[in-house]
Formats: sequence, C-alpha cells, structure tokens
Amino acid sequence: MVMGNQDISSWDAELHRSGRVVFAVRRALAFGGLVVVLPLTGIPIVSVIRDLDTRDTWFTIRVALLAVLLAVAVALAALFLAGHPRVTVNATGIRFAWWRQIPWSEFEGTTLVTPTGGLAAPYLTITSTRGAKLHIPQTNVADFRAFAAWLTKLHTQHQLATSS
Repeated sequence: MVMGNQDISSWDAELHRSGRVVFAVRRALAFGGLVVVLPLTGIPIVSVIRDLDTRDTWFTIRVALLAVLLAVAVALAALFLAGHPRVTVNATGIRFAWWRQIPWSEFEGTTLVTPTGGLAAPYLTITSTRGAKLHIPQTNVADFRAFAAWLTKLHTQHQLATSS
C-alpha cells in the first residue's frame, strides 16, 4: 500500500499494526525520476560508445567510464523503482533515507516550504532541537498538512509517554 496517498487514520492503523509507517516514493513519481535520470546518464554513455571505435591510448579509460556510467544508471533506476529515498516513522523517530534521522526527543517542529517561481516543488521541513533538518518532498507524501499534523500528534504522544 502506498502510504503517501493515505490519510491520518490509515497511518495510525499501520503504525499500531507494524510499529512503523514507510512512505516510499510514489510509483508514478518514481517513473518521473527515471525520465530525468536516464537521459542524464544516457547522453554521456552514448558519447562514450560513439568513441569506442578508436582504439587509441584512451580506449581503456573510455571503457572504464562507460562501465561506471552504466553502473550509476542501473543503481539509480533500481533505487527509484524500489521507492527510495523513503521516509520511515516509528517509535524512535523520523528517518529520511537511511542516514538522516530525528528522534522524537529532538523533534522541534515542521515547516511547509513553498518556493516561489522556478521549477522547485513544495516540501516539508522537519527540524530538530540540534538544528538538523529533514526535507521531505512531495514524492513521498501527498498531503503535507495532514502529515505535519500527524507528526505533531505522535510527538505529543511520545512526550506524554516518556514523562509519565
């Protein structure tokens, strides 16, 4: 089930059922990411392939570059199709991707950022008391206001549980 398209009651039910709620990149938007990533890696790959017929001293470097570009393209495509980066909310806090986390004890609040002009999309910023920030894109969560309200509710519940 794509949790980013659900509502607060669905998120609560999933949290109580499994102990965590995972907001993967929504499938349709993952394909949009592929539309951007594949041409950006494909153009240099085509350029390298076009030059492979000349076997001069740079041939080995070109082949190595081709292998690296192909590996990057395949890795990024696999990550997008697997729904990464993911937002995970559990009993310990909020995690974005696998390296950024804000524990409930450090949760300070949320801010909805709506960039003006350009191609930038709105995103939700979650801040910690240490100054760390998680920027959650709309690729993971469709309704930022509901998500922010739910996080605030969970933080309040966590504070009540730890203080009693």
